[in-house]
Amino acid sequence: MEDQHPNSPNSELTAGLNKLVEAVVKSAIAAHKSQNLEDALAIRDELQRLPRTWMTEVINGVMLELVRIDPILCRWFVLDVFLYDADPEGKADVAERINLMLADLKAKDS
Repeated sequence: MEDQHPNSPNSELTAGLNKLVEAVVKSAIAAHKSQNLEDALAIRDELQRLPRTWMTEVINGVMLELVRIDPILCRWFVLDVFLYDADPEGKADVAERINLMLADLKAKDS
């Protein structure tokens, strides 16, 4: 395992990705509260501009945070917004992943 020195490029990248996840979560919550699909799609469009590996890391972090905050919000943002144009099979796979994350969280709370 790599040394995670606080000033290493990896720790800076991780901190930046964490800040981006936090910003996306806050934006998704605001878009959901206002029920403004256009704002939510704008968030999605900006995420899709990231390099693919970063986008994957960010959306995974967003799913983890949103499933803890509000599973319905998580499903809305990830399935209805982020995967707006995705094929049904892809959406079903992600929906199952969200269900597993939720079940894992419930099991930890027991």
